[in-house]
This record gives sequence, C-alpha cells and structure tokens, in this order.
Amino acid sequence: MLTCHTLVKTFAARSGKIVGLDGVSFELGRGEFLVIHGPSGSGKSTLLLTLGGMLRPSSGSLTLLGRDPYALSPSDRTRFRAESIGFVFQLFHLVPYLDVRQNILAGLPKKDPAEAERADALISELGLESRATEFPGTLSAGERQRVALARALVKRPALILADEPTGNLDPENAARVFQRLAAYRQAGGTVIVVTHGLDAAPHASRVLRLESGRIVPQPPAAHLL
Repeated sequence: MLTCHTLVKTFAARSGKIVGLDGVSFELGRGEFLVIHGPSGSGKSTLLLTLGGMLRPSSGSLTLLGRDPYALSPSDRTRFRAESIGFVFQLFHLVPYLDVRQNILAGLPKKDPAEAERADALISELGLESRATEFPGTLSAGERQRVALARALVKRPALILADEPTGNLDPENAARVFQRLAAYRQAGGTVIVVTHGLDAAPHASRVLRLESGRIVPQPPAAHLL
C-alpha cells in the first residue's frame, strides 16, 4: 500500500535550514490502522502532508498504491490524491458557504450515481440529520469534525490520513471519530492518524513514535494494541 524510504524534508529559514523530516522510513500494508504520535514540532503534520502528495520531500522516496505521486504531473497528482486519499484535518477545512450535505458531497472527485445515497447514509450514521442543511459556522466543533470525517469517507478512498483529528474535541466526540475510523479499517480501508497522544492507540494495528523528524523506539510504558 505505502512505502517510504529515508524521507527528508527541509525548510529554509532566516536562522538557517530547518529539518522537518530526517530520514523517515516505514511500510504500511492494506487494512492497517497506523498511529504516529509525538510531541508538537516533531514533524507529524509535515510527514502526513508528504505522504499525501501535498508536500514534496527534499529527498527520499515514496510509493503509494504502486505509484510515486511526485513523479506525476501536478494535475495527475491532484487527480490521484482526490481519487485515492481522504484527508481529515484538525481545523476541519469546511467550505463556509456550503451546508453540511454539500460539504460532504464536495469530497467526491467526480459525479457518482450513488453519491447522494452515500452522503445521506453518513449523515445518519454520524448523527447529523438535524444539521444537514446548516452551514459550518452554526455547528459545534464536534459536528464540524464529523462533517469533515464524512467528507473523507464518502468517496471510499483507499487511504485516510488524519492530522490531529480530535485535537479540538471532547472525549465523547473524540471516541466517536476513532470508532468510525476503526470501522472504516474493518471494512478494508487503511488509516494513518498523526497525534501528540495515544488516544487512538487502542484502535491501532501499529504505533510509531516521531521525534525531531525521526522514527524512534516506542517507550515501553506506552499502551499498544
């Protein structure tokens, strides 16, 4: 499903070069639920954007679904990303002038006869029926995150990438998000969650720790399943 080898990402700054990723390597098989955790500034978001074809690495290699997304033209990479990957971000990134249902449908890369049915099923499943025609500005943080999750799920992507998906949520809503991601994995999907904590670990097939842009050994006291 995914292989990355010695991924490096650096950024230019007035103080000199900043290293976001420092030789990250791992493989991910289909049907896995991978949690990558670490402190703020460890490179988690940089890694997720790189894996998702949104941030070109400075060096190293990435293969996703048998393709190198950075070997594609910009338009082909955008199409590949839209068809194969669902993103769930901590800050939601909903379109403010679209209602809940329209935001969910915006996750589909092309017209699909079953799109309305899938969107309505997710609205029901995630408890958003009474909010389907509301705009994001009227929703709670938990509701907005559920809309963002439905938008990622509606196209049934091969891979979901979630960046701190519960960072703004209370424990009840956080548990709901992780349970839905676990159900997606049980149905055959693949999930990568990056987070500063280990709340997602009970749902994970594997946990990696990132520090200063590097994968490091997992502390023995951490709870892993």
